[in-house]
Amino acid sequence: MAASAAKKVCVTGAGGFVASWLVKLLLSKGYVVHGTVREPGSQKYDHLLKLERASENLTLFKADLLNYESVHSAISGCSAVFHVASPVPSTVVPNPEVEVIEPAVKGTVNVLEACLQAKVERVIFVSSVTAVSMNPNLPDDKVIDESCWSDKDYCKRTENWYCYAKTEAEERALDLAKRTGLQLVRICPTLVLGPILQSSTVNASSLVLLKLVKGCDSVEDKTRWLVDVRDLVDAMLLAYEKIEAEGRYLCLSHTVKTRDLLEKLKSIFPNFKYPAKIIEVDDYKSFSSEKLQRLGWKYRPLEETLLDSVESYREAGLLQSE
Repeated sequence: MAASAAKKVCVTGAGGFVASWLVKLLLSKGYVVHGTVREPGSQKYDHLLKLERASENLTLFKADLLNYESVHSAISGCSAVFHVASPVPSTVVPNPEVEVIEPAVKGTVNVLEACLQAKVERVIFVSSVTAVSMNPNLPDDKVIDESCWSDKDYCKRTENWYCYAKTEAEERALDLAKRTGLQLVRICPTLVLGPILQSSTVNASSLVLLKLVKGCDSVEDKTRWLVDVRDLVDAMLLAYEKIEAEGRYLCLSHTVKTRDLLEKLKSIFPNFKYPAKIIEVDDYKSFSSEKLQRLGWKYRPLEETLLDSVESYREAGLLQSE
């Protein structure tokens, strides 16, 4: 499935952190891109319109994933769909069914049914490692790979609605693909860091790193499983263009404890105010992205991700000067 100037693809949730980088990559490769957004005229999408080749090859469609017709109009005529959009709550959710679960699950079903009607070649669905690893029955010494699934009952009991929604959405997507023959490849990234393209909103994953460099009283020494947003979108394009790509792929580059992450940050940016106290926790899990690497995927050094991330926060005015 080689790229060509005539290839037209759709990216859902095009204004988001990951999707914005994907739109940038697709445009640079000569694709014509349909991006779904909630309010096409809003200033929060200006960063997309400023991308190279955007003026001739990017069209933003007003679409609500819960409205099938609006989704179908964006997907019609496209060879592939990259389904990236999904709500990520950063606070306690009063009504998880309406705010998290329905948009993730029904939104995914609407997208895939529109893909079937539009006869797209392949769908790349961005799931999450939270659909893989949230399972108390996994043995401590188990290397978590593509065969693992989160326990939805456990997610409900612990009120981890995002994990529940991502697991249910991926299961529904897989079931629909099996029933209909739709070509579906699923990418399950871990915590996504990297430079931001927009400053109007800050995504939930970037807040993890921002908290560390802005300083706080204490932080838990959690294990972080990280991937650079630029490496993630490379994986997504690889999953479309490589004909042999199939099934599910875990996408992560680095496993690092928060204490070690802080040391790396201090070596690059010694003058920030960092957390004064580190609280020990034992939460280690082992993940494998070997399947994705066998497809030809490569990733950049962690230091590059940290440097570029923090510099982008500074340029966006999210950090005090050192």
